[in-house]
Amino acid sequence: MTVKRAIIYVRVSTDEQAKGYSLQTQIDGCRHYAEEMDYAIAATFQEDYTGTSLDRPALNEMREYLGLDKTVTILIVYDLDRIARKSVHQMILEEELHSFGVTVEYVIGRYDDSDEGRLQKQIRASIAEYEKAKILERSKRGKRGKAQSGFVLVGSRPPYGYKVNSEPHKAWLEIDDDEAKIVRLVFQWYLYGDENELPLSMNAITVKLTELRFPTRGDKFSYVAKKSDPGVWSSPMIRHILRNETYTGTWHYGKTKIISDGKEHSRKAKSKRGLGKQVPRSRDEWVSVIVPTIITQRDFELAQKKIQKNSKDSIRSAKHEYLMGRRLKCSKCNYSYVGRTRREHNTYYYCKGKEQKPISLCSMPNFRADMIEETVWNWLRGLIENPSIISDGLRNMQLETMTANSRIVGQIEIIDQQLDDLKNQQNKLLDLFLNGDFPKSLIDERKMKIDATSKKLMEERIDISSHLNKAVLDDVQIGEIEEFCASIQEKLETASFESKRHLIEMFDVHGKLTIENDQKIIEVTCLISPQPRSLALTSHSSSTGATATTRFACR
Repeated sequence: MTVKRAIIYVRVSTDEQAKGYSLQTQIDGCRHYAEEMDYAIAATFQEDYTGTSLDRPALNEMREYLGLDKTVTILIVYDLDRIARKSVHQMILEEELHSFGVTVEYVIGRYDDSDEGRLQKQIRASIAEYEKAKILERSKRGKRGKAQSGFVLVGSRPPYGYKVNSEPHKAWLEIDDDEAKIVRLVFQWYLYGDENELPLSMNAITVKLTELRFPTRGDKFSYVAKKSDPGVWSSPMIRHILRNETYTGTWHYGKTKIISDGKEHSRKAKSKRGLGKQVPRSRDEWVSVIVPTIITQRDFELAQKKIQKNSKDSIRSAKHEYLMGRRLKCSKCNYSYVGRTRREHNTYYYCKGKEQKPISLCSMPNFRADMIEETVWNWLRGLIENPSIISDGLRNMQLETMTANSRIVGQIEIIDQQLDDLKNQQNKLLDLFLNGDFPKSLIDERKMKIDATSKKLMEERIDISSHLNKAVLDDVQIGEIEEFCASIQEKLETASFESKRHLIEMFDVHGKLTIENDQKIIEVTCLISPQPRSLALTSHSSSTGATATTRFACR
């Protein structure tokens, strides 16, 4: 007798760890099931990822594995909601796996491969999906109710300047005297000055607090991530304090919400956020909770006005224009490289990570702006003057996009097949009704279930279709782009700064600056780009124009 080969898939999300759904619990249960059924385990796939998405790292890895190993015929899953959180997703995945010749079996809940077994599975999956939605809805309503009753929801991480006092199911903020002292000092120094009677900038406040070695929140509590040494502050900390309205005596709940923006398939899931996009709510939707006051409303408003004014002044003070402004990154610290000018004519790009106060985060050198901009422009000009390179790049993009779309198209085809099957079931019900074989009440009940399943499948089809990358160009459109490039070639020699900048934005050109073998390197990317090539740039150790490699990476 040939032993069947099986694989195991287990999944858990962060909020399920304490509900008996730990990865090890599922693995043990699946292995015990395999022993009971006399299956040979070929591989185990596990992940911590939301079950509301069909695009998951371990799930995709499992699909690739099944595509290569045709001897596996069984997938063991602990429970229905481990493979998917939506009943429609569960149906789609089972159908997709069936195309590999793989049958899904569940440790909790054994279902026959029959119409009755499939119906039981759909009913249980729908109930699990409904219960999950009700839990989320009750949780949101409960949190909002707590806030409306005057309690805060901050867990163990209250705003800096406060500590949490709590009882079961309720919590409120109290002033932390040591931290509140620092909050008041920050506002005092920023608005009115220190002992020298001169207002300090955020960077100056950062340096002063570090010199005084006042402890940060990260110095006091191990659960707060902090990379720098004890007593070292950063400018973002100071900005966060100055922008925190809670200090005026009101904490707010519900300032943001999670929405679906159609990009869930390409976004990495975040804790307590899933795959959705976080956006601000309108202020009239916020719930206000009264808390102890640390800063007066007047001082808070003055600080906001000063922050806005300084931001506008910094924009107006930019007297020079930089061709690659806001388009360069440091390969070492990932901060932006920004333009700076000395003595009117000496322009260069410098890494903002070097100027983080009070401790520099980067040691990368400056790059001469004229050399960077000339190199990038010559490269882009070479692209435009060789339309065949552009068309080749676009066709490569087409191939990549079509490959990425193929899995989604496959899922849509599965949904269409299931919709056709449901339509056939409806026709059979109509025949049974006309023949009088079954009572109308039973047929109506079955029809309602078919209609509900069809509706869910159609909604899922619309959602999945929205994830298709529709940026595939046909040959006519590629030809139009080639014609456009040919039409502007004669103007490239005398192109103005504005025209060059416009083309750089059109082709979405970005660069990453680094040092290799004592040479300055710029790696340029754009929507379409040639294979790696070499050009000239300045040497790291000299400004005399020695050669160095300039790589152009494909997206």
